[in-house]
Amino acid sequence: MQTIRRGLLSALGAFIFLSTSIAFASPAQADSGWSSRLTTGYLVSTDADFDSGGTYSSRLFFIDGSTRKSFANHFSIGLGLNYTTLDYDFKDFGVNPWDRADFLTISVPVTMKAGESGRLSVAGSFGSATEKNASWDEGWTSSLVLSYMYFFSPALSIGTGAGFVHGLEDSSFFPLILVRWQITDQWLLSNPFRPGPFGPAGLELSYRHNDRLDFGLGGVYRSIRFALDDQAPVAPSGFAEFKGVPVFLRLGWAATRSIAVDGYFGLTLDGRLTIDDSEGNELRKEKYDPQPIVGVNLSGRF
Repeated sequence: MQTIRRGLLSALGAFIFLSTSIAFASPAQADSGWSSRLTTGYLVSTDADFDSGGTYSSRLFFIDGSTRKSFANHFSIGLGLNYTTLDYDFKDFGVNPWDRADFLTISVPVTMKAGESGRLSVAGSFGSATEKNASWDEGWTSSLVLSYMYFFSPALSIGTGAGFVHGLEDSSFFPLILVRWQITDQWLLSNPFRPGPFGPAGLELSYRHNDRLDFGLGGVYRSIRFALDDQAPVAPSGFAEFKGVPVFLRLGWAATRSIAVDGYFGLTLDGRLTIDDSEGNELRKEKYDPQPIVGVNLSGRF
């Protein structure tokens, strides 16, 4: 499973998708001109009980757009924009700590040839992650990712890399594992190409039934961190962070050659909520039960 420590839900989403999808492109796909993608999705996480009492649920909506330009000698540059909003519902938690969090990220990935069979990708992003009542400048983050992909054959590509996330009174490094293994004509092990409700990171084993229908089983580590308002009842000017491991089943349908619909059914395991003060010191930490999740996203290429 690919592990990514993210300061906010979409901090790496847009540009990891761009950098890995470019890196996974075969040499024959170079010099293809402009290519773009637009994806939108909705995810519902149902009630989950905290160990100390109370429950919470959430509803996530995102829209993700990206474009890239390919030049000679396998050089590409792209631009990504992601907006995500999360609505929260707390019950019997003592106080209602917040209602909604908003995330906005802009990313710029660059990829180039590295040797006869390698690709090097560098991607940077900046954005904001805040509770709805907090100002955008309270939640600024920046990220940098460097990755290398080696093409052993048309069926097998493996890569590695690392990234750095800074902001929200927190900084961290994380490793990357990139893989695309076409095991047979039907079976594929890869990082998800399309950004979905869990982000494009992680690993997925998929089976293509025919040209229109495919199934996937995957998982990802997810960390969602955002800044709280200066009037927040639990931690004024503090920070909230949700962590967990969503495992999911995916049903994909290619409506046309360029439009795809994916349905997700899964469970978030090892769920944790941490609330920090304005200096990043931990004030409260809660674990919550496995949380059922269901979602759908629509993706189009043009």
